[in-house]
Amino acid sequence: MGYDIPDKIRYHEKIVANLDLKQLGYMIGFLILAGLAYGLPIMQEARLALAFILILTGVGFALFNFENILFDRWKYMTNIRHGGALDKRIRTFVGIRKIENNTIYMDNGEMRVIIQVTPINFELLDDGRQKSIILNYRDFLNQLSHPIQIVIRTVNVSLADYFSNHEARILKTKDDDIISLYNDFRNYEEKFLKDYFVKERLFYIVIPLDPTASQYSKLNVLQKKTEYSERQKDVFLAELGERVQIVQSKLGNCGLTTQRLNTNQLISLIMSYLEGYVEVNEDYLWRISVAESFFKERDKHG
Repeated sequence: MGYDIPDKIRYHEKIVANLDLKQLGYMIGFLILAGLAYGLPIMQEARLALAFILILTGVGFALFNFENILFDRWKYMTNIRHGGALDKRIRTFVGIRKIENNTIYMDNGEMRVIIQVTPINFELLDDGRQKSIILNYRDFLNQLSHPIQIVIRTVNVSLADYFSNHEARILKTKDDDIISLYNDFRNYEEKFLKDYFVKERLFYIVIPLDPTASQYSKLNVLQKKTEYSERQKDVFLAELGERVQIVQSKLGNCGLTTQRLNTNQLISLIMSYLEGYVEVNEDYLWRISVAESFFKERDKHG
């Protein structure tokens, strides 16, 4: 019977007391430091405390992986932790050179397309439909000839755009009853979102293309580049478009509605990671259910 051998195998020979060479080195090193600290010309209580601390530190390095903990902490403190969209370090970290043609162009020359997927309520489907969707989704995964990335985001919901789009139309009616009803409903829905911590879950699929690994790479020098001729760019964009169409078609067989994000939507999505704002569709919530509860509350309070 065959077994898969891991790509990376680390072997540590145990030398003394179940310690490998590195752990033993830490123990001996800190014991020597503790002995030197105990010989310092200071108060005996201070010498004992310092020696004890050094011994505990040696145990931590030898048995509790203090080395990696301190290294991770150092990386966290020295790397970028805060920054805005205009920060050059952030732009370098993100690795996006430009966004155009409904496509993200990376610093390393690769391209990305993002499609947004509208989910379905799988639990409400009958057994036959569920099995069909599972088979179609398996077929989608099996026929992928390139990697994809599935991104799921849980975000706060903002209704500012939704209400601003309707407010002007409501005010044009100059009907006091309708305006009053609209204002009451707006206040109720905003309070509803706040009180019940309503969130929106967004689903995206990132489809990449590495031009140097493209089937049309003979049109390009086989090395990493960030700029291509217009002819090369058109060819690569066409191949990327084919990938998008295949993915959308396969997901459509699963009953999922997809939309390729345009340039403005891509910019908005990337900026949302930096500025904390996510633009979502106004139909994030079944508005009929909100309206029903609104009128129930309105009737209750007269």
